[in-house]
Amino acid sequence: MIVSQLIPKQGICSIIVESPDDLWTLRRLVSPGDTVVTRSSRVVKSEGEYSRPDRGERVKVTIALAVEEVSLDSSVGRLRIRGRIVEASDDLVSTAGTHSLSVTPGYGLTLKKQEWTPLHTRILNSSKDNGGRFLIVAIDRREAGLGLLSGSHLGILLTADSGAAGKGVKESDAGPFMKKIVEALRNSWREGDKVVIAGPGNTKLALATKVAAEPDLGKNYVVVEGFDLAGGDGVRGLIKFDAFQKVARDSVLVEVQGIVNELIRRIALGDTRIAYTLPRVKEAAEAGAVESCVVTDNVFTHNVDEETVVDVLNTIEERGGKVYLCDSSLEAGKQVSSFGGIMATLRYPLKSWR
Repeated sequence: MIVSQLIPKQGICSIIVESPDDLWTLRRLVSPGDTVVTRSSRVVKSEGEYSRPDRGERVKVTIALAVEEVSLDSSVGRLRIRGRIVEASDDLVSTAGTHSLSVTPGYGLTLKKQEWTPLHTRILNSSKDNGGRFLIVAIDRREAGLGLLSGSHLGILLTADSGAAGKGVKESDAGPFMKKIVEALRNSWREGDKVVIAGPGNTKLALATKVAAEPDLGKNYVVVEGFDLAGGDGVRGLIKFDAFQKVARDSVLVEVQGIVNELIRRIALGDTRIAYTLPRVKEAAEAGAVESCVVTDNVFTHNVDEETVVDVLNTIEERGGKVYLCDSSLEAGKQVSSFGGIMATLRYPLKSWR
């Protein structure tokens, strides 16, 4: 999440959403009664003599919205904010109406709260401390996959087929294939990203040579040896590979995997310093016992109330715990999903559970 302005005394924060993880952060920050200022579009109907009542012109407008409802649809990666228009930059837009925003990665807005608390700052800062981004390429002579790991979320940006059919295909024939991958990397890269290249054979080395020659991509790249998968499946498999986890040891994903491994270990040993399913995590959070909590992006499929989930996560952070979002398509996320979509390590076991 890019924070371009933060004035706590005035309750003002301007942000740009970058990833699905940021949508969760925004969901925890925005509440009914807040004001959201953003660029959007509205259909303005003409009232002329010959105008059609069922037609109108869609215009771009800056609006201030008094928030009434907030809901997260993590399955499609968007946050819905609905409210009453209190101000608009175009006089044709009525301030008597309501409006709904669909916030997705890349969206920018300004949030105004009546009171900005230290908890809000902590939630905001936790979204910025994600251990960096990794552009991951899993490639062989036949196919390649490009993924982006940001926070604990992995997205597949591109899969490509080289068209190579037999072993006799010359390396020079792979030029267009390599060019496509490098171009995709170049379009996805931003300052601070690390490029990770892996896959069987020597194709990864040929790609690494081209990456090294790029002014930006060549700043920070690494080749992972000993990995024998390519394509989209290769990208997903690589994040579980020991050599990659050493490269990404400071990432949120590796931290989350460590927490989930510890949770599974405690369950196997009968250690009661754990909580899973929303009711138990809620009880532990209210007791101030939660040390760290992992919640998956599909937690709402477990028939839990969205507002309750948000309240529990905020309570955990307010009382000194840490909250992590985990991609449910990854191994750690699948494990947490099997325990109700939310798990927590505790500082001490609760007496009521003994």
